[in-house]
Amino acid sequence: MIPFPGHVLQQAGLLDESDALLQANLAKSHSPYYLMSALASNAKKRGDKPGALRWSEQAFETSVGPATRLQWGASYVGALVELAPQDEARIEKAATRLLEEAATQPDVFYERSARSLQRVGGRLHAWNKDGAHAAVLARLQARVDALCAALPAADAQRKVCEGLLKPTTNKGDA
Repeated sequence: MIPFPGHVLQQAGLLDESDALLQANLAKSHSPYYLMSALASNAKKRGDKPGALRWSEQAFETSVGPATRLQWGASYVGALVELAPQDEARIEKAATRLLEEAATQPDVFYERSARSLQRVGGRLHAWNKDGAHAAVLARLQARVDALCAALPAADAQRKVCEGLLKPTTNKGDA
């Protein structure tokens, strides 16, 4: 319930009050990553990119459950691409970690998990629209190719997997 009042305070322009409420409830929350995401949003509204990225990363780090981790990891990669597009190493590290986690999950290219991975693919493709990050995308594509190769050829997940970093199938943002 705390994210909603935090959001109301944020919308009213009371970012400090929103932060205080959210931070006071972090230790009490059964899913603090929601609160951390709101803190990231507040920091972004302030123009505090390092703070926004720190909270977004913490939200990913504390998230639990396979699909949830992919969702919050996708949000973190999206924040990196938006707020620190020059930081190739950090973006590649986060995207690689997400792909490594995906590789451990059965049926990862279905439903919520697939949507999270597709958002990451779309964001990474947009980030590389001018080809400046082609080497990073090539390394990530090699990881995706390995994931896809592990799937049976007739598995419906294979098509989703193979389109992960392709521009025509990945729209949206994380």
